[in-house]
Order: sequence, then C-alpha cells, then structure tokens
Amino acid sequence: MYRSRNFYLRVTGDRALFTNPATKGGGERSSYAVPTKQALQGIVDSVYHKPTITNVVTEVKVVNQIQTELHGVRALLANYGADLSYVSYLSEVDYLVKFHFIWNEDRPDLIQDRLPNKHEAIMARSIRKGGRRDVFLGTRECLGLVEEISQDDYESASTEYDGQEIDFGVMFHSFAYPKDKSQPLRSFFTRTVMTDGRIHFKPQEDCEIVNTLSSYAFKVSGPVRSVEDEYEAYEVDRVREEGGQ
Repeated sequence: MYRSRNFYLRVTGDRALFTNPATKGGGERSSYAVPTKQALQGIVDSVYHKPTITNVVTEVKVVNQIQTELHGVRALLANYGADLSYVSYLSEVDYLVKFHFIWNEDRPDLIQDRLPNKHEAIMARSIRKGGRRDVFLGTRECLGLVEEISQDDYESASTEYDGQEIDFGVMFHSFAYPKDKSQPLRSFFTRTVMTDGRIHFKPQEDCEIVNTLSSYAFKVSGPVRSVEDEYEAYEVDRVREEGGQ
C-alpha cells in the first residue's frame, strides 16, 4: 500500500475547544486537555484534502503548558429568552503535528488521480501557505494558524512536559464514517497517554471502545477536480509570486 512521506506542521491559537462528550448534555461544554485525533484530522484536511487521499495523523506534540479559561456564553432559548452557560476553553495552544497520507481505497474510480509526486507537492505548498481553508481548533469560534516546520524542528522541539508521562484516561479518538447508506456512523474511544509532551495515536482497530451511532446523513460525492489541474494551477500561482518578488 502506498504511503506518502511524513509531513509536519505547527498549529497555534488563542483558544481551543476539543469538546468532551461527557459535558455536552447539560449545555455547558468543557474541553479535553489535549486535542483528539479527529480534531487534528480536521485541521490537516483543512490544509489539503481530496477524495483521492486519506490523511493519517500519527502524532502530536503539546508544546505549551495546558491552561483553561472559562467563558460565559448567552444561549437563545426556544421561547426567545436567553440563558447563560459556561464553556471551558484551552488557552494559548501550540501543537506540532506529524502526519502522512495514503490512497483512499474506497474510491477506485479515482485511481487515475493517484499521482504521488503531485499530491505531495501540493500538500507541502498548502502547508507553507497556511492551508487551503480556514483552520478551526475544535469549534468554529476557535481559529488556528498553520505554519510549516521541518522534521528536525519537530523532533528537537522542547515542551512543557519533557520528562513527564501523563495518563488522560479514556478519550474520544475518532469517527468511522459510513461508506454507503446501509452502514452506521461509529465512534472510537481509547486510553490516551502523553509521554515527554508527545501523544502517539493508535489506529482505530486498536481502540478499546466502539460505539454505534444511530443517525448520519450519507452524501454521495460529486465530481472531483484532477490533481494534474490542481498542480498546474499551483504552478501558475508560484510563477506569478516569484515574478512579483
């Protein structure tokens, strides 16, 4: 099976909210202490993604000290009244993310689009440009900034948790989305441990807890722009930028 080279990025933000599902019921949300694999997957997909590839997040380094801040939020009620609820955010977050991509084997119709060099070139340029879409740290109100880093930057970066091992217990890991209308949406949970500020994410099949969710609106994918067209557009932009320097 094809596997791309590893990519590395830094994502920072003033605040983040990786909602703990156990806190959703009362309307007052609280963040996990560290990002989930699914949240980081969303960040990487915002940098570059198309149905031909599947991005795979393998590790994250938590650089800054874990801090929380409480915000009061006015929520509108059904009777046009308002209620005050509280949301616990993480503050001043700084994460280093390691990931790669593989081919999406569920889309054999896109086999002609599997051009590894062009996908890797577009991914690298997308990281340098800060992503192709807005980056959110868990929720839409938490904007993030993406920066390019090298493998050496990733490996040599010190964290506030060097020399420590912290067990966060069982945390949400990721979703397994249905491949057709007959399949359910599933959520995976697993024990999460951070060593020297680094969390290594296990594959879904190794997670200890799997929940089947009752409802999911399955959508059929539309036409996909070829990677050759996208690469050509990137080259045009690159030449234009270099000509303006």
